[in-house]
Amino acid sequence: MTMLLTHDSTDILLVDDNPDNLRLLASILETRGYKVRKTISGKMALQAARRKVPDLILLDINMPELNGYDVCRQLKAAEITRDIPIIFISALDQLGDKLQAFELGGVDYITKPFQELEVLARVKMQLLLLQQRRQLEHEVQERVRAEAEIKTLNLDLEHQVKLRTLELQKALNFEATLKRISDKVRDSLDPYLILQTAVEELAQAVEVQCCDAVLYSSDHTSSTIRHQWVQPGQVVTQGQTLVMTDAPEVYAQLQQGLYFAFCQIQGGSIRSHAAILACPIFDDQIGETGILGDLWLFKPTSAMFSDMEIHLVEQVANQCAIALRQARLYAAAQAQVKELQRLNQLKDDFLSTISHELRTPIASVKLATRMLTFLLEEDYHLTTEYTKPEADRNKVAHYLQVLQQECDRELDLIKDLLDLQQLNAGLALQEPVSVELALWLPHVLEPFEQRTRQQQQVLQLDLEPNLPPLLIDLGGLSRIVTELVNNACKYTPVGGTITVRACIQQQMFCLEVSNWGVEIPAEELPRVFDKFYRIPNSDPWKHYGTGLGLTLVKKLLEQMNGTIAVSSGKNLTCFTVHLPLIPV
Repeated sequence: MTMLLTHDSTDILLVDDNPDNLRLLASILETRGYKVRKTISGKMALQAARRKVPDLILLDINMPELNGYDVCRQLKAAEITRDIPIIFISALDQLGDKLQAFELGGVDYITKPFQELEVLARVKMQLLLLQQRRQLEHEVQERVRAEAEIKTLNLDLEHQVKLRTLELQKALNFEATLKRISDKVRDSLDPYLILQTAVEELAQAVEVQCCDAVLYSSDHTSSTIRHQWVQPGQVVTQGQTLVMTDAPEVYAQLQQGLYFAFCQIQGGSIRSHAAILACPIFDDQIGETGILGDLWLFKPTSAMFSDMEIHLVEQVANQCAIALRQARLYAAAQAQVKELQRLNQLKDDFLSTISHELRTPIASVKLATRMLTFLLEEDYHLTTEYTKPEADRNKVAHYLQVLQQECDRELDLIKDLLDLQQLNAGLALQEPVSVELALWLPHVLEPFEQRTRQQQQVLQLDLEPNLPPLLIDLGGLSRIVTELVNNACKYTPVGGTITVRACIQQQMFCLEVSNWGVEIPAEELPRVFDKFYRIPNSDPWKHYGTGLGLTLVKKLLEQMNGTIAVSSGKNLTCFTVHLPLIPV
């Protein structure tokens, strides 16, 4: 670190053969705190400067033996003193004298008789310049040192980078090999192909003489080589069964989920005279031990397995375990799917059969009820009774009304079940026809106008101007609109508004049926299109229903290449239907 020059630390050498001048200069400088050394000859000045290098020299020119010029010349010639700043103080006032002083290396020139303030100012300036120069030199030295350190660090870093690059390259090669093997293993759901791929890829990647995939028996007492790769000319032992008690120390470690590496030198076969690595195929989701089998790799005894190779084999064994688990789960899932398909077909067949069987007797009951109502009309005036409050109704009229309502509900259920079966079988759609929506929609909504008035609801129709004709299955579209509006009427309270809006959005026909006054809980929204689903405790009119209406709507739209979505919040529920526009 550079030492700052202060008055009390500054060493100034005064050289003058005139004692009076020396005393005066020394007094001026010492009163300001400078340390001053005095000499009265050139020779003494040279000795003093060499003995202890001063920070600054004030040098007279006219001196006996050695004049100031000669002293300056010798100081600048010596390595130790060449950098001392020299201020000449002389009575010589000629330009040539001054030029010679500067040419010899002087930094300043003071003419006698000198002024105190001038001397102090020039000394201060040179000391400041000296300090700045020393600071600069120090910074240069520090920079040189730093650059040397940086160079050393760079060399060390380059060396480390080279080593790290080699390690990373090895790691990348390892990762690429592992990914290739993992992709091949996990792309298959066939246990045979999984193990076959593993042994073939590992054998090539690790460069072994033999690689076996071994699976355990159910009682973990024996293991069988299921798949094997061997070098050409070597004995094939695929299918061979090994008794675990023949190598208890090996299998004791493998059954703990740990790899086992050892050398075996006996006999004459490749497997009895080799460096051996055994790695368990471990799945913690099965059995007590979770061990399905092992991977066995064989190398010459002179070529041991590296840590990276061992890690690779462990990872491949893990991937095999995952792939085998996926294969088992897939097989189980396929079996379940087949069973569910069978059960679903049985269910559909049952529903279809029972619906057909129930339809005729229910229709007969309904017809008989109507005939009975007709016969009793004259005696009991049933039409009048139906309009009375429930407490005042004739019992016969009440029971006949209940019978009619329940017959209607059962017929609706049977009809919905049959329609749903037809939709599932793809038999429900009719030949599409051109529909003028501006004329057709009001007609469809007519039956609901009286119902909404009776329930003190408001039914609104909002049609976008210039709606294009829609080419569609008219019966299916009628069913969709009817079910959605009927659903809105069921769940809208007194004073609530039901809005049916038709427009064109993004080249699609859009139908919105919204009703104010009811919200579907967020947790219930994903279920509204499920079979037999009804919103709990949300039917103020107690109309009930089959729970199949929205399911039928969604099925119809799927066959029409349309979609339906539901949103609910802020006391408003909206069903939105989108259908493709087909040019007429």
